Order: sequence, then structure tokens, then C-alpha cells
Amino acid sequence: MTEPTRIRNARGSGERLREEILRAAIALLDETNDPNVLTLRGIARRAGISAPSIYPHFDNLPTLVDAVLESSFHELAESVRTAMTEQRAPAAKLLAAGRSYVQFGWEHKARYRLMFAESGYAENAVETFSLVSAAIRACVDAGVSVSADPHADTWTIWAALHGVATLEKPARTDYLRLGTLNRLDMLETIIRRLALLSEDR
Repeated sequence: MTEPTRIRNARGSGERLREEILRAAIALLDETNDPNVLTLRGIARRAGISAPSIYPHFDNLPTLVDAVLESSFHELAESVRTAMTEQRAPAAKLLAAGRSYVQFGWEHKARYRLMFAESGYAENAVETFSLVSAAIRACVDAGVSVSADPHADTWTIWAALHGVATLEKPARTDYLRLGTLNRLDMLETIIRRLALLSEDR
């Protein structure tokens, strides 16, 4: 039986396929909440292509994971940036940044774990740090924060955001003794204290 002649991709379709492969990997992570789910075969199946079709776009699985990390850090930063632009007051912008950051971690558990694993490096990994730092400096400039070292205070807030993003609502029986916790209210309290915001702002 004669094999059908393969029609060459239209100009630009190669980049589209690369993006489809990347989106398939991200979808697998988000759907399973399992950072170990990624395999070239599984990603290819999710994208509706053969595994060898991945190689012209990604040399191997680590290269593809690197692209997932870069895309995820960009998505996180854009989420934080968008949340900030929806507010006008400097303190409100900072609080919105914190909520958006934590919400990303809650909604994309597997990707978040990959992003902040020991090997989760990306060139844009600290972009959100810069956004939070700028937000604290804006609060200082507006006179609603008495921070004497916005850079250091950004680090403590960033660490706190990471902690809240990775802590889940208690499910184990022994943790139920903690009672009902309003994590978003607690998050605002943490940010206000660490950013040294005025109580009435």
C-alpha cells in the first residue's frame, strides 16, 4: 500500500505546534495536579500528535519542562500585574498582588510545585518579586507604609505568600483542631503587618 504524501505544514504552523505541545503539557499538570505526570508520550497523546513530533520543537523532556516553567512564571506575573492594575490605592494594589499570587498557587498546585522545586529555575522566576517590591515602595512613597527597607520587607512578604500558597486547608483529623481558618483574611493581615502598612489604609 502506497503511503499518502505528507503535506508540509503551512508557514508558521511549526510555531503553532510548539505552542500546542506546551499547552498540552500545562493542561496535563493542571488537570492531574501531579508534577510527575509529564512524559513525552503522555504530552504527545494530550496534544494529539506522535511523540517524535515533539523533537523538532523540544530536544527532550527537561527542555519542555523548562518552557512550562517559563510560561508559568510569566502567567503568574501577569495575574499579579492585572490584579494590581484593577486597584487605585497603593495599599490596595499590594494586597491584590498578594491575593493573586496565592490564588495562582491554589489553582495550579502541580505547576506551582514545579516552579518552586529545587530545579524550578527560569529567567523570569523573580518577576513577581519585582512587582511586590515596587508595590511596597509605592506604599512608602504614599505615606501608608513605614518600611525602612522595602527590599528586605519584600522578601519576607514573598516568603509568606509562598507559605500561604502551599499550605492547604487542614484535612487530617489532628489538624482539624485548628478550627475554621479564613485564609484570605489571614493573608491580608500578614501582608499589612510585614509591609508595615497603616492600620486605616
